[in-house]
Amino acid sequence: MEIIMKYMKYIVCLALTLGIITFVMYSNMETKSARKSLSQTAIRFHVLANSDSSADQGLKMKVKKAVVDYIYHNTGDFHTIEEAKIFLTRHDARIKRIAEDVLVANSSDYNISSTFGKDTFPTKSYGDVTFPAGEYTSYTLTIGSGKGHNWWCVLYPPLCFIDESTGVLPDSSKQQLKENLTETEYQVIKKYKFKYLTFLNKFIEN
Repeated sequence: MEIIMKYMKYIVCLALTLGIITFVMYSNMETKSARKSLSQTAIRFHVLANSDSSADQGLKMKVKKAVVDYIYHNTGDFHTIEEAKIFLTRHDARIKRIAEDVLVANSSDYNISSTFGKDTFPTKSYGDVTFPAGEYTSYTLTIGSGKGHNWWCVLYPPLCFIDESTGVLPDSSKQQLKENLTETEYQVIKKYKFKYLTFLNKFIEN
């Protein structure tokens, strides 16, 4: 009887292990699918501070706010990533002038530079959704030497504004995100963590 019980425990453990492995493999496949779709339909936004001093980090946030406000004010009715790309390339000089105005208003003589292209990002949560790590189209503003910690969000779909009281994205932003993903892919990027099996998150995010 004891031998049978040990054998049964072994079978249960093996089945549980195989189940976890299967789940992780399936989750990885779905995450890769979501990452591929997002890399083709999203534009990330970077602002690099001159340094990590409190003054430079504060300046970075002021530049971020002015630029994001301008971009969102003029792109709120966009429905494709191509529209957003065209806007950014055509208005790059204007965006940099807005950033420069913020610097001047704060008695800073740092220069502003910009780049638009592919960049690699780590896994990042925006409210209640999570973008997997990977290569994305990115619009980057660099303040001065750009050696300080950066700030980033998603310009398109518009995910830079989050309800600070709840940490949830506006419904309009979620809707645009859904329009660019399958239902399964959208569910994959919904923010989730395993309460008791937290080690699985590392496998899912790779």
